[in-house]
Amino acid sequence: MTREQTPADILLRISLVEGFTAGHLVRLAEARDRAPGFPEDASPRGRLLLEKGVEAALSSEAAERAHEVRKACARIGAQIVTLGSDEYPSLLALVPDAPLVLFWWGSLRAGGDPVAVVGSRAPTAAGKEFTRGLSADLALKGITVVSGMARGIDAAAHEGALSAAGETIAVLGCGVDVLYPPEAGRLRENILCRGAVVSEYPPGTKPLPHRFPARNRLISGVARGVVVTEAPARSGALITARLALEQGREVMAVPGSPVFPHTEGSNRLLQEGATMVTGVADVLMALGLAGRGWASSPGAGVGEKEKECDLERRILRFLSAERHVNDIAVSLNVPVPELFPRLLDMEFQKMIQRGRGDYYRKTSKSGTPAREGV
Repeated sequence: MTREQTPADILLRISLVEGFTAGHLVRLAEARDRAPGFPEDASPRGRLLLEKGVEAALSSEAAERAHEVRKACARIGAQIVTLGSDEYPSLLALVPDAPLVLFWWGSLRAGGDPVAVVGSRAPTAAGKEFTRGLSADLALKGITVVSGMARGIDAAAHEGALSAAGETIAVLGCGVDVLYPPEAGRLRENILCRGAVVSEYPPGTKPLPHRFPARNRLISGVARGVVVTEAPARSGALITARLALEQGREVMAVPGSPVFPHTEGSNRLLQEGATMVTGVADVLMALGLAGRGWASSPGAGVGEKEKECDLERRILRFLSAERHVNDIAVSLNVPVPELFPRLLDMEFQKMIQRGRGDYYRKTSKSGTPAREGV
């Protein structure tokens, strides 16, 4: 006995039809009948596309493919979120070409005040450091940091949010189960712990070049605003900024030297009217959140910093040999959820290195504190 098809089932099947834009799919979803009956203003070509789309979506092959997609999501624990459901990101739902279906993998549900932080895949060290710091500060203000998990600025944005025990969303141009770039395995693992990996493409979809510009509209669509921290004249981040403007989102950029090619694109955004960002206060002001307090109490400044440094020293002293994260937590009497962000930050600073199975060891960069007595 076959299960009765729900609206979510139909949306999934329609979304899997090849060759259709999101606009076509939305019109299909709004069609009342299985057969033509489409808006009278549709062009002959558009009517033909819609009719073929309905036929393809209702075919047995589409039903079988949808079944396989559901099984693939179940294997990794990913959720299928459909347009119109409570779980669908509310801001993205307002975008005209919003996808009918999102594949959502991770612990974080949509909500809050997301801000996208994007930029070059080949940034300067200073650009990456600024991005990490800004993203950490945003996370401490309760902002969810959104980016694309690409090399460079995207990775730094996710890392910064995670280092502050904040929330972050990675929007991909491939299936959520496809690791791209290949070296992002550890980063994806960390994102899944405190955030989500999201895509409009079903599991198994390869990261082909044409999918990334389409992905960029989701990065901006999910967020209240987009911050370009460092981008050259030709950068995908500028596409994201343009899309954000079209979607009515706030566009922000970090200024750089006018003779420095790495910031030519972000400087051009400022010339065109983007809001200048030199720190987290500028982002909050632009979004009307200037009065927001710290979300995860940063304490009384210096006192909290001293507490963090003391924990780092204790960790380094304990890592006289490779240790498992649970051993570190028990020996230092620090809960794993509290310990994890500090270990992650120390890993970003190359003070420690994480191996297989959550084992940690010191690196040569750990410095003087690591040489103190055990």
